[in-house]
Amino acid sequence: MDVASIKAPDELGELVGLPGETLTATLKRTILEMILFGYFADEARLYPHELAERFGVSQTPVREALMQLSSEGLIEATPRRGYHIKTPTADQVTDLWQVRCGLETTAAERVIARLAAGELSDADLAPLEALQRRRDTLGTRMTTKEHIETNSAFHRAIVELSGNRLLIAVFGSIQQQLIAAWVQRGIDSWRARLTDDAAEHHAIMDALKSRDVEKCRTVLAKHVGRSLGGALADLEFKRAAAST
Repeated sequence: MDVASIKAPDELGELVGLPGETLTATLKRTILEMILFGYFADEARLYPHELAERFGVSQTPVREALMQLSSEGLIEATPRRGYHIKTPTADQVTDLWQVRCGLETTAAERVIARLAAGELSDADLAPLEALQRRRDTLGTRMTTKEHIETNSAFHRAIVELSGNRLLIAVFGSIQQQLIAAWVQRGIDSWRARLTDDAAEHHAIMDALKSRDVEKCRTVLAKHVGRSLGGALADLEFKRAAAST
């Protein structure tokens, strides 16, 4: 990766491990964050020896981290050419958003069933309310990173409240790909959609609180469908800009 291909925000690229985390896991998480939040240019190539030198580690854990990211579809491995950041196609984005909709709808239905059975109470929905309250407070002042992180956390919290460990694991995998496929990087069109996002998030929370399965299905489908439309529009905008 040549220096010209790198955008270097001060807060990115620090190799800081979490408690109990292996070096490979730390590298994977750090490289993924660098990809997601604009450290590398679109389609940049990732060279293990340069990343190893940058982080002051051997190439082995770097290669392991890159192989894991590749196996999860987050970057692409090309024979004899190494790794490069993937730009998703419209079909890939559509497939991911459709799977997301199915997983979240199933999770929400399970949450409502648990609320109705007394396994959960309205107090368990507090994390959702706190996340959306933070988004409401930040509004258009939030950074792209804050936008992606808080939105991701909101939807992940719904899935975790389902209590279904397999569903949580599957969503964790697909959500990584959703974030990696996020085509808003480098553009601010998402800011114009914040009002609709907020209204739909509040509608989802209201449906959960009222134990209204049909309403929840409807608002989730609307929310994810509109999100898909925005993602596809952003992807087309970026492709058009790259071709000029």
